[in-house]
Amino acid sequence: MPLPVSLFIGLRYSQSRKGNAFISFITLFSVAGIFLGVMALTIVSSVMNGFEGELKKRILGVIPHLVVSAPAEYVEQWQTPLLRQPQVQQVTPFLQAEALVQSPRQLTGVLLQGVKTDALPDFMRQALLLGDWQQFASQRYAVVLGRALAEQLEVSVGDKLRFMLPQAGSYTPMGWVPRQRLFTVAGILDTGSDVDKLVALTGLADLQRLLGSSATASQWRVTLTEPFAAPELAQLLAQDSQLQVQDWRQSHGKLFAAVAMEKAMMWLMLLLIVAVAAFNIVSALVMMVTDKQAEIAILKTLGMSDRQLFNVFAVQGLSNGVAGALSGAVAGVLLCWQLNPLLSVLGLQLAPGVMLPVDIRFGQLCLILLSAISLTLLAVWYPARRAVSINPAEILRDE
Repeated sequence: MPLPVSLFIGLRYSQSRKGNAFISFITLFSVAGIFLGVMALTIVSSVMNGFEGELKKRILGVIPHLVVSAPAEYVEQWQTPLLRQPQVQQVTPFLQAEALVQSPRQLTGVLLQGVKTDALPDFMRQALLLGDWQQFASQRYAVVLGRALAEQLEVSVGDKLRFMLPQAGSYTPMGWVPRQRLFTVAGILDTGSDVDKLVALTGLADLQRLLGSSATASQWRVTLTEPFAAPELAQLLAQDSQLQVQDWRQSHGKLFAAVAMEKAMMWLMLLLIVAVAAFNIVSALVMMVTDKQAEIAILKTLGMSDRQLFNVFAVQGLSNGVAGALSGAVAGVLLCWQLNPLLSVLGLQLAPGVMLPVDIRFGQLCLILLSAISLTLLAVWYPARRAVSINPAEILRDE
């Protein structure tokens, strides 16, 4: 099946290596720029996706996605419709209190969480470095510490810690005395994030006994399949006046907002590289139009319409842009696939045994390609319009 005349001539022009060598150099330079820009954008976006995914797993795998406080008699009324939501994975009893923890050598503040071991998130179960969850569940007043917190307190499994809860206490002749209790370290948790410095886990029943009458309302931990859906679900639950809802943004929202901002700025800066390379196509096509004025005039004299002539140069510019974008995307995916071995060979690893997280997303890759091709399409508009505006009579007058 013969190709349309515009497509045929446009592809011939783009594949031609005869004529002005400078035009060929500018065209090659433009294609190389688009190639490098798309490749860099693919690699950086994939690494940023991996970094965000690791943060989500290591931080949001430990802290609650949603904490709902409600009167004990109102539990069934709000949990039944909530569990019908497809993004809700589980709803479990939960309690959290600010506490001071004292070891023989150190004193610091922590968030003491009361949990049920049979309802722990999968990542938290896998992150246990020392100890055993079954032993933790069977032992009264046992506590699991983050690795950084254990190092700060200079304790290990089997050591004793004193927890003091300022919100639960009593008045004495000496004034307000916080409630306190000795806990035994039953495990060390290593999430690989800052959460290790902040959180200590104990049994839900033990924390309820320690808080006593101050634990007036029941709290529930809502675990979602997608933690980033928490704000929308929190708004839905907040419409019920009997519920008090908190989501993970109140403790770590700024961190993830900063990561999202960094992703957006990196995307913009690397897309500017693609834009500069794409608009270099303008220079090459303008010179091509000037060089091919006689041929353009002959084509118009033979009856080629303005639309067909416009498509000739649009095809020529787009073929270069598409070639650079597709080859850059393929190279970017291949480099992402072998990024850590390549960095290891070049001696550019962050630290021995530390691998860069890489997450290639097909939808994002398509968006990068679409952005590069769209910028190329904008770049070819002016040269193609200039070719259409050529007057054959003036060009062929002296031929």
